Amino acid sequence: MKQIAMILRGCLPWVTAAVLLAFAAPGTAWAEHVLDRINNTGVFNAGTRTDALPFAYRDKKGQLVGFSVDLLREIHKRLKQRFNRPIEMKLVPTTASDRMEMVANAAIDIQCGIATPTWEREVPVDFSIPFFGNGTRIMTLRDTAMRLEDLRGKRIGVAVGTTTAGILTEQVPDAVIVDVPDMDVGFALFERGEIDGLSNIGIVLRAKVEKSPLKSKVVLLPRTEALSYESMACILPQNDSEWRDFVNHAFVELLDGVDEFRGPYIEIYERWLGPRGVIYFPLDYAVAQRLAAAIIWLK
Repeated sequence: MKQIAMILRGCLPWVTAAVLLAFAAPGTAWAEHVLDRINNTGVFNAGTRTDALPFAYRDKKGQLVGFSVDLLREIHKRLKQRFNRPIEMKLVPTTASDRMEMVANAAIDIQCGIATPTWEREVPVDFSIPFFGNGTRIMTLRDTAMRLEDLRGKRIGVAVGTTTAGILTEQVPDAVIVDVPDMDVGFALFERGEIDGLSNIGIVLRAKVEKSPLKSKVVLLPRTEALSYESMACILPQNDSEWRDFVNHAFVELLDGVDEFRGPYIEIYERWLGPRGVIYFPLDYAVAQRLAAAIIWLK
């Protein structure tokens, strides 16, 4: 027994060092949590898109604005209240292809744009509760197609890094998927006739064509039920429950009353999607009920 005890005592320093190194390694629980980092630096690094009007885009002055950006501002407001001191919010442009990597590598604290949570995406990052929902559709010219069957062999643009390609592969297998770097480039290709269609959630497609000469010439397919319902949430770092809870609590406060079409969320919604918004897109009753269901367990 004495020999065993001596051996264990001899190994203890090595075991202790190994444990400390494991926790100090990048990406482990030893890493600084977001709320601590924001408190220590006084800076909130918030990522968003630049090509997803009306959720996140650049206005005529080059400023990042939109529905999702306003949600980030609400989180920022609550951070200042929590720490009772000034906190700077830095808006960081992201793309559909780099947004998850930037969150996972702690380049940004959160990304709010139009990201859809999936189990595959949940491996490197986490997600907030949903803040919106819409259906995936395909925008094409009426002269090109009026039914999904008409899209056989047609070139459909899809932003790299989105879930759209998988949906089209399953739902419209005879279409030809064309990767585009972002929605701005994709829509430019569509306007020039270099691709036959463009796919994303319907509201983004409508916003893209709203001020285009093609507005009266396009159709969104399918014309009835969407190819897929997509929930939208903010991307968060993995294994940081305190930060996720903080963001979710902010959304719960905003979404309170959404099922009755009242409250702060509705005010933000009307600003961007109401009759005087950048595009008129009335909140669907079913979407409002889904959002209300997502917050009921947090109340």
